[in-house]
This record gives sequence, structure tokens and C-alpha cells, in this order.
Amino acid sequence: MVIATRRFEFSAAHRYWRDDWSAAENERVFGPYTSPYGHGHNYILDVSITGQLDERTGMVMNMTELKAIVNEVLEEFDHKHLNFDTPYFRDQVPTTENFVRVLWRLIAARLPAHARLAHLRLYEQPDLWADYDGVGETQFSRLYMFASAHRLHAPALNDAENREIYGKCNNPNGHGHNYTLEVTVQGEIDPATGMLVDMAWLDQTVHSVIDPLHLHHLDNEIAAFADRPSTAENIIVYLWNELAPRLAGRLALLRLWETRKNIFSYAGPVSVPA
Repeated sequence: MVIATRRFEFSAAHRYWRDDWSAAENERVFGPYTSPYGHGHNYILDVSITGQLDERTGMVMNMTELKAIVNEVLEEFDHKHLNFDTPYFRDQVPTTENFVRVLWRLIAARLPAHARLAHLRLYEQPDLWADYDGVGETQFSRLYMFASAHRLHAPALNDAENREIYGKCNNPNGHGHNYTLEVTVQGEIDPATGMLVDMAWLDQTVHSVIDPLHLHHLDNEIAAFADRPSTAENIIVYLWNELAPRLAGRLALLRLWETRKNIFSYAGPVSVPA
């Protein structure tokens, strides 16, 4: 099956708040998202469809038709306050995780029989988004950055072999990168908060792992790389092994940008703390 994706943009405001909770409990759970006036985002929605190719047109679905369908759905939300101007969040918090499921229901119901909704990705911010494919659990992703120096040098190789394999990256004085780490967690949405994970807890957990790497030399200051080359492949496996137990089995995928052109993904074994 071919999958076709089109991107849409719209703007909306929302507020995280539960009327059945005290102000103190709302502020404890949702923090600054509880402002009575709400706050806003420029949302980006990637809509992916699939189906048999039409032999006459060579398309799964005419993108003009998909655009009209999705824009009709988004008209309910564009330049609106999700809590007050739409009926969908009277009984649930308008988190990204809940919002992407609402959009799934509305878009899927409008598609013609020959096309099927395959995937939605809703960006609330460039570094924060939720994925949903209509079945199973929702995924929530967030980007983090850290800057580290390193030198690619394998202890098992001699100096000549290291220079031949790693080239400039074997510079004895090292070099460095602004690394970007994409952390994707997966699970059931908490019906009370509308969140898959508490964002503050997720941020704290990820930073507990990457902060010791930030503004440091991986080979000289991080014990895990004392006896192995600090390749991006080894770094992402190290990050998985550190994060998976701390994220209580919710970690689904890591993606690491060493540069804009070098990107590495890893989904290792799930590790749940005893």
C-alpha cells in the first residue's frame, strides 16, 4: 500500500484545567498551562492516507479532495479556543494526546471508501508532538538537545587503523556536535489528565541522563565510553539503556541527530524497574 501525507496548519488556544479539581491540584499537575485565559499554538497536522492506487489517476486520493475534507474539520478549531469554542473538550483536557484522537475520529469519518486514514501526527510545538494510527496506544514525542565533544577512536584498533576508518573524526584533540535527541514514549492516556506522561517528569527524567553529557567530552569524562568508541550508534544505545528503566517501560523509540545529515534510530528492549 502506498501512503500519502499532506501537512496542514492552524492556530488555536487551549487551557489545561479540571473543574472537579481544586486550583491547587490543577496547578500542581498542569503548572503554567492552567492560566484562566489560556495560551495558544500554531499547530501542524500531518495527515497520512493509504489505499489501492486508482489505475486511471495513479493516486490513492486526489490531494485536492483530501485538503477540502481536512480543512472542513479544522475549520472547527482554527482561531478558536478549544475549551470554550468546541464541544470536544468539555469532559476531557485538550492535551495533544487527546486532540490527535479527536481529529482522527472527525477526519476518518469523512474519508471516501477507497481511502483509509493511516496515521496522524499533531505538532503542538516544533519539539513536541503526538502520533496516532487509530488502533493501539498513542505515542508522544519530545526533542532535547545537548552539546558534547568526542573523538572517534576504537581501543581495539591501532592508530593507523583508527585514522583510516574515522578520518577527521579521529583528531586527537577531538571535535563536537550539538546533538538532538527525540524521545518517543507510548502508552495509555491518563483519563484524568489527558496526558500519556507527565511532561515535567519526562523532562526531568531525560535531563537526568543527558545533562551529564552536556558540555563535556564523552570519551574523557563519561565512563561508558572509556572502552568503546563514542559513535552515534553507541551513544544512542547508551541513552536507551539509561532511559528505558527510568521511563517505566514506556520508552518506544529514540532518534539521535548527530548532524542534520546523520540520523540514528534505536528501539531496544523494554526495561521496567523492579
